[in-house]
Amino acid sequence: MKVILLKDVKGKGYKGDVVDVSDGYAQNFLYPQALGVPATKEALLKIQAQEKRVERESVKADDQARKAVAELDGTTLTLAVKANDDGTLYAAVSEKDVVKAAQEQGVKLKPKRVVFTAPIKETGSFTVVAEFLGGYEAELSIIVEAK
Repeated sequence: MKVILLKDVKGKGYKGDVVDVSDGYAQNFLYPQALGVPATKEALLKIQAQEKRVERESVKADDQARKAVAELDGTTLTLAVKANDDGTLYAAVSEKDVVKAAQEQGVKLKPKRVVFTAPIKETGSFTVVAEFLGGYEAELSIIVEAK
């Protein structure tokens, strides 16, 4: 019996594969646990359409990441934070602070994308990396000033 696997099945195949299994294995194991469906023409067409949709979405996400990197790379953000007379900050600059400064300049960014090479705990100029899907990275210059 030909079955389309809905999830990875150890020893049989991976999600989306069409495999040949015994009738009993399909009816007693794969179907009840929602691991597979019969390989009908309709099911095969549905799987192909789903694969095409996933491919289009990944291409779209890749394009969005490239555009974001082109927009952000080399951008300079200025942060005004509370600091003592020596230039030491009362609290380290966080990802949320960088995102807020980016939004004030009209740049969209999420906190989970911001990566610090080292904690920013004093005033000065620093470099921060914004990571995106597909391994794309943009370097941001951060200027930290005392309020």
